[in-house]
Amino acid sequence: MTTDNHERTSEADKSFNEPTETRIAIISKILVPVVFSERCAWAARYAFRLADTFAAELVFVHVGENGESQRLKTFLTSVIGSGRYQSVTIHGDAADRIVEIARERQADLIVMPTYSRGTFRRFLLGSVTAKVLHDVDCAVLTGVHHDRDPMLVPDKIGHIVAAVNKGPGCLPVIRWATDLAKHLNATLKIVHAVPAADETSDNHGVIAVRRYLFQEATDAFDRDLAGQQLDSPVHVAGGGVARVVRETVLAEHADLVVIGRGYTDRILGRLRTHTYEIIWKSPCPVISI
Repeated sequence: MTTDNHERTSEADKSFNEPTETRIAIISKILVPVVFSERCAWAARYAFRLADTFAAELVFVHVGENGESQRLKTFLTSVIGSGRYQSVTIHGDAADRIVEIARERQADLIVMPTYSRGTFRRFLLGSVTAKVLHDVDCAVLTGVHHDRDPMLVPDKIGHIVAAVNKGPGCLPVIRWATDLAKHLNATLKIVHAVPAADETSDNHGVIAVRRYLFQEATDAFDRDLAGQQLDSPVHVAGGGVARVVRETVLAEHADLVVIGRGYTDRILGRLRTHTYEIIWKSPCPVISI
């Protein structure tokens, strides 16, 4: 393994937002896997801005052949210029080594692009990205999936959407998203999707069912979040989870989505059922925690 340290020498680099209060320890170490693609260039620039914002340690890692350490340094210089970061070249299976180094370095966030290859879900995101999402314990930020979307790094993260399920497990996601929004001085909208509630129908029976399901969900959140003194209410919407998230992002002009990765049946693995689809359809980057 080859590690190189780089110190920032330029004042031209800007963070996303100027924090409005004492810096919080929500993100203190960021890991960015690199394979010398345009999508990885986007991930490098995005992570570099985040590292500025959170005064976080930044580590770029390339899993490749001997002698590629210089290629990694050249790539990073062309993408982000001079800066304070580490670049690491390691060997082995890409997904396994990324997971290992994330744990060894105690990363708080991994920033990765997605790739569109094949018809299976893991290939819709890229098999390495899918495995990292499945295996790591830290948050993972994935880029906009569709090739037609521009790979831009925004000057400011002004609006955040958090998508949550019912149950006590929603609280860590809400708190994480709330802390992030406060640190970035961004607005936050929390949304919960009720797939069985059809908001497009004007049938009286469907409307009655929808009203019942919405009230049931609202009551559940009131119980689970009682006494938590949260700043943002949970908005309930009808429709498929990924569609509701996408429509909320578009309506709010959101720059970022926060979702939870929970434990499902062991046969299905560690990702919640809708994680892949949300990432795949989101018009902005998604942080899965």
